[in-house]
Amino acid sequence: MVTIIEELGQNIVTAASGREALRCLLNQEFAVILLDVNMPGMDGFETAVLIRERRRLENVPIIFISAISDADTHVSRGYSLGAVDYILAPIVPEILRAKVSVFVELYKITEQVRAQAEDLRLAHSGLEARVKQRTEQLAATNEALQIEVRERQRAEESLLQLNLDLEQRVSDRTAELRLANQELEAFAYSIAHDLRAPFRHIHSYAELLQEEYAEALAPEARAYLTRIGTKSREMGQMVDDLLSLFSVARGKFDRAPVELGDLVQKIISDIKGDILDREIIWQIGQFPMLKCNYALIRQVLDNLISNAVKYTRPRSPAHIELGSFRENGEEVCYVRDDGVGFDMKSADRLFGVFQRLHRSEEFEGTGVGLALASRIIRKHGGRIWAEGKVDRGATFYFTLGQ
Repeated sequence: MVTIIEELGQNIVTAASGREALRCLLNQEFAVILLDVNMPGMDGFETAVLIRERRRLENVPIIFISAISDADTHVSRGYSLGAVDYILAPIVPEILRAKVSVFVELYKITEQVRAQAEDLRLAHSGLEARVKQRTEQLAATNEALQIEVRERQRAEESLLQLNLDLEQRVSDRTAELRLANQELEAFAYSIAHDLRAPFRHIHSYAELLQEEYAEALAPEARAYLTRIGTKSREMGQMVDDLLSLFSVARGKFDRAPVELGDLVQKIISDIKGDILDREIIWQIGQFPMLKCNYALIRQVLDNLISNAVKYTRPRSPAHIELGSFRENGEEVCYVRDDGVGFDMKSADRLFGVFQRLHRSEEFEGTGVGLALASRIIRKHGGRIWAEGKVDRGATFYFTLGQ
């Protein structure tokens, strides 16, 4: 088995028994563990139990390898102990190498993300320390100014000069803080951009395994490959959504008059083609012509309408209402549905990045869509908010700051 995976060029550590394996695991980090079921002294299953009891090792992938004939019993036991795979002899070298490569790549990506997250945390901590230090300096300057005023020495000339100095300091420090925020945002954008390719590679490798070796794989293995492909695709979509979020924050845009009513009709027409099995009653009111960026506002409306369709899935028929009204001198657009709704106690989380009020098993999504919509609306100088009740539907409102 060692000979098979040596071709991967990775650091391979071997152990002749379960106890020796545990000693190795205490001293080193491992991307994946290949565990023989039939070992002297303590078998592979007993070793796996001891591995999983250690918090540091509870998430390390374990692949059981066995030549024992009562495969079904042992396979079931292996998966119950948290194994990610169970390979029966004779071993197909290409399959073993491919599976090990997937987990090695996942380990490398995880370590890279962890390191980048730590760098980001340190950068953020440093920024907070600088802001605190400069705030204390400003407080000290104000105290000195008060002392000089009380002493009435060089009152007008000194006070004028101190005010000019103070304004310059505030301006300089505001510029530094703005630059630091831009650098932090650029750093986060770089992280998201660098993650895009690895996730696509993982997805491609999983598809290749399914296409080339599907017949040689056990049903459980095919299922795990499908899960790897699905999760890598989801993570890739999440990265794409993050990049869209950063692009809106950093980019400039032009405004032009847009007939929102026509735009709403186009979006609904596109959505209807994808939900032929759903019964939805649409109620579409009047929309004004507003000056905005067509592509960005289409993203907002597409997100809000798609969410209404998604979260009314349990309803048959579902009811979705769209329209606008004028309030306090501005046009307010809304999208209302009778879906699962949400608790208003959690309303402040709706527009945060990766904030979800429903489990992903119930409703798909990356948790970025509403954050992106909020960023677009704020770039237009408008507001976005929501009202809802659990199991009574939700209404999303927005203005464009005309």
